[in-house]
Amino acid sequence: NCITSDGFFDLDELPTKAVVAGAGYIAVELAGVLQALGTDVSLVVRKEKALRSFDDMLSDTLDEEMQRQGITIYRNSKGIAEVADDGY
Repeated sequence: NCITSDGFFDLDELPTKAVVAGAGYIAVELAGVLQALGTDVSLVVRKEKALRSFDDMLSDTLDEEMQRQGITIYRNSKGIAEVADDGY
């Protein structure tokens, strides 16, 4: 299934796995919330990291913390099709 960030609030149950596409604050927040609730989360970004337009110290720390919490980050991606081989 595919939903937008607004569709998150309409979910009847928590998914066991989720792929979040995007590098902005909404994608990062959604990935973090899902991970905290117990979903296995992958974040797909087109460049090297999320929030790349923010201060480097902030975006680098965020990147490290997301990985520490178990979020898989697909970098320099051309889209969510790249994570299909990982069972999503």
